[in-house]
Parts: sequence; C-alpha cells; structure tokens
Amino acid sequence: LLYRSNPLRRLPASRVTISFVVGMLAVIPVLLIKRALPLPEGPSLFTSFVSAGMIEEGVKFALMAVTIWRFPFPDLAEPLDVAIYFGILGVGFGIYEDFSYLFSGTYSVWKAGDIGQFHRALQVLVMARAFPGHILFDSLAGFLVGHARFRADNGARVWWITCAFLLAVALHGSFNLIAVHGGSIPLLTYVAVLVGAFLHLRRRALESSPFAATIAYIKGEKHDWRYQHAPAEYLFADGFSWPGSPKGGMYELFPLTLSLVILYPLLVATVYMLERAALWLTRL
Repeated sequence: LLYRSNPLRRLPASRVTISFVVGMLAVIPVLLIKRALPLPEGPSLFTSFVSAGMIEEGVKFALMAVTIWRFPFPDLAEPLDVAIYFGILGVGFGIYEDFSYLFSGTYSVWKAGDIGQFHRALQVLVMARAFPGHILFDSLAGFLVGHARFRADNGARVWWITCAFLLAVALHGSFNLIAVHGGSIPLLTYVAVLVGAFLHLRRRALESSPFAATIAYIKGEKHDWRYQHAPAEYLFADGFSWPGSPKGGMYELFPLTLSLVILYPLLVATVYMLERAALWLTRL
C-alpha cells in the first residue's frame, strides 16, 4: 500500500529494493552501538526515547542520507517520493527487527520444551510487534525530509531535517511507551492517529505535486510554473501514469513482490550472519 500511495506514478523498483535492503542492514550498526554503550535495559522512558528512538532513528537517518537523499531526478522528484522511500526503508528495518525479536524471545523456551510457555511468549511478541511502527515513523518524517531535499537554502534544509529526526524519535518513543504500558486500545488509537496524519500529508503532497501540475499545465488549466524541472521532464519521468498506461510503473510491482518473497529468507539469513560476525569481531 505504501508503494502504491502515489496514484500519479510508481517509483522505480530498483530504488525501492535498495531502500528495503538498506533498512534491513541498518539493524547491524544499531546492534553494535547498543552493545558498545552502557545503556540500561527494561522498559523505561530512557529506553523508549534514547535506546530505541534516538539510536535506531539516528542510524536510519544516516543511511537514508547516503542512499535515498542521493537518488537523482526523476527517481526523486517530490517530497512524497522521499516519504515512500523512507517508509520502505522502515519496512526493511521493522521486518528484520520483528524476526529478531520473535526468534530471540521464543527460542529459549522452545529449546527447553515448554510448549505452553512458548505459545504465551509468541502471543505477547506478536501482539507487541503487530503494528507497522517503523513504516509510520519514517514515512511521516520522510515528508519533512522531502521538504528539506527540495530546498536550496542550507539553513532551511538543516531545520527541516532536524525537525524530521526529532519527530521520528518522538513518534518512536511514544509508540514504545504505549505498547509497553498502555495496552491494545491506546496503541490502536495511536496507530490510527499516525495513519490519519500520513493520509492528510499525502493528500497535501498530491495537491502540490509537480505531476498533478504537469497534467493541469498540459490541459491549459495552469499557466505559471514554479517547479525545478520543465513540464516535459515530469511528463516523461519513469512511472508517470498520464497520459496512457503507466510507464515502468504498476507492472513492476509484481516482479518486485515476487523477488522480495524469494530473496527475503536469503536476505534475513545474510543480515543475521553479518550481525553475528559483527558481534564476534567486537569480542576480539
């Protein structure tokens, strides 16, 4: 749904895949930082906003800066593109993190042969990890990063990126606190608010989209042009679905999905082995 959230175009499958894989790889530096620092364990305000929020979002922002931020036009043409790419990076991070939590949280009781305890541990973990937190944190922050990406003034860029990072940390920390102490109803309410915020920002982004402006310009409904590139460059951008059928757009979703289904177990195994190797090197 995140991939299809822009009805005017489909982002290139290669860039989407890069964002997803980078999100999975982000788990490794997060783990190393948490092992290197004397951080307290257990649910607390510090753990929610610093151990989880600042460290995890800081690593994701750093990797976003060296990958998504550098995508050229037309792969990156408007703020909504950044929100989608960054949200997909969050998908990759969240999926591997979920795998790690489920494995580490249930393996010991499974190995001990306590099936009842295994089912209880699995139930608690599934409930705690069932909501798409990282997708929402990063896609919402991605709108602010997108505003920074398309501004020429460096001061304004720093301001928007700082606000985006603080927003991601605040959303992440609040999510963790509610998940631990609030119960399912407050967590569902919180997630619904975040989804509503994403839909509102998406609607605003589509209203000011250069692709919507291109359609209006060609139809003669718009005469001024305030965007960075000429209308013809947006018209022939990969994935733009007007006029005619999508060019390099929707049909790419199916091979993309199939390739991720096939490659995901291999990616998980690869990231897991890299994680183990990194931990082994820190003990030398």
